[in-house]
Amino acid sequence: MSGSKRFGFATTGLMLCALMIGTNIPSPLYGVYEHLWHFSPSVLTLVFSTYALCIIPSLLIFGQLSDALGRKPVMVAGFLIAAVGSLTFVFAKNVTWLFIARALQGLAVGIVSGTATAALTELEPNSNRQRASLVASLATAGGTALGPIFAGLLAQYAPMPLQLPYLLNCVLLLIGLLGLLFISEPLPKDFRKHWEPQRPGVPREILSPFVVGSLVAFAAWTVTALFMSLVPSYVTSLLHVKNLAVAGSIVFLMLGSSSLIQLTLRKLGNRTAQITGLLLLLIGLAGIIASVPMQSLWFLLVSTVIAGAGQGLAFMGSVSLVNHVAPPAQRGSVFSTMYVVVYCGVGLPVIGVGFLAQKLGLFSAVIVFSVLVCLLNLVMIGAILRLKEISK
Repeated sequence: MSGSKRFGFATTGLMLCALMIGTNIPSPLYGVYEHLWHFSPSVLTLVFSTYALCIIPSLLIFGQLSDALGRKPVMVAGFLIAAVGSLTFVFAKNVTWLFIARALQGLAVGIVSGTATAALTELEPNSNRQRASLVASLATAGGTALGPIFAGLLAQYAPMPLQLPYLLNCVLLLIGLLGLLFISEPLPKDFRKHWEPQRPGVPREILSPFVVGSLVAFAAWTVTALFMSLVPSYVTSLLHVKNLAVAGSIVFLMLGSSSLIQLTLRKLGNRTAQITGLLLLLIGLAGIIASVPMQSLWFLLVSTVIAGAGQGLAFMGSVSLVNHVAPPAQRGSVFSTMYVVVYCGVGLPVIGVGFLAQKLGLFSAVIVFSVLVCLLNLVMIGAILRLKEISK
C-alpha cells in the first residue's frame, strides 16, 4: 500500500471510530438525564431513536452524493456536524436539547457511514475488500463500544460529568479533520457525475444477497440498540447496580467482544460468520433474561460477551457479503441503503420496547423483544442457507 493511501485508509478508519465514540457517549448518561429532568423511559427511547430516525434520510441523500461528488467533501461535512452535535450536549439545559443533539449526531452518521465504508474500499489499492469490510465493521463496533465506557468512567470519576466526555470527543474529531484534509480523494475521477436526488436503489442482480446481508445486520444492531439504550437502566434498576462506570461497561463489553471476535475470526466465510453470529445472539439474549431472576451480574456479563460475539460475527459477515456484490460505481449508494436498514433496526424496535416497558415493565418488555428477535434470527438462518455462498 502506498504511503498516501495508507495514511488515508488509517485516517478514514480512525475518524469513523471517533464519530461512533461520540454518538455513543450518551448511553450510560441517559439515566442521569432522566433523573435530572424527570422524563419517562418512553421519552428516553424517543431521544435515543431520534438519532436513528435522522440517520435514515441523510443516508439516502448523501450516499448517492458521495458517488457523484467524491467521498472527501462529504466526510468532512459529516464530521463537522458531529462536532456540533457533541457541543450541543455540552450546553444542554433540558430534554429538548437532547433531541436536537441526537438529531445532529444522526445526521452526521448518516452522512459518513456509507461514504466512509466506500472510501475504505477505494483506499485499499490491493482490491482487498475483506480488509476494507473488516476495518469498517471494527471502526463502527469499536467506536460504539468505546463511547459508553469512556463516558461512564469520566462521569463517575472526573469533573463535569455531563460536559467533559463531549468536549474531549470534539477535540478528537477536530484533530482527525486536520488529517482528513490531507488525504487524496479516493473516488476515481471517472466516477464523478452530475448529482440529482434519487430514490435509493439496489441493482436487481444483487438484490437477494443484499436483502439477506442487510436483514442480518438489522438483527445484529437491533440487539446492540437494546444494549445502548435500555440495558444500562436494566442493570441499575433490576440488578441494583448504581455505578455509572459499570453501566457503561456493559455496552463496552458487548461491542468490545464484537470487535475482538471480528479480529480473531476475520477470515471466516460470510455465510458461516452470519449463521454463527445469529445463533450466539439467541444464546446471549436468553442469558440476559435469565440473569434477572438469578440476580446475577456475572451471568449477565457472560451473556453480554456471547451476545457481543454474535453481533460481531453477524455484522462482519453481512458487510462482507454486501461489499463483495456491490458494483464499484454504486458502492456508496448500496452501502448507504444497507445502513438505512441497519438504523431502522437501531431506532424502531427500541421505541417499541420503551413503550412496552412503560405498560408491562422493563423485564417483560425485554422478554417480548427477545422472542421477536429470536424469530427473525431463525428466519434469516434459513435464508442464508438458501443463498449461494459469496466467495471472498
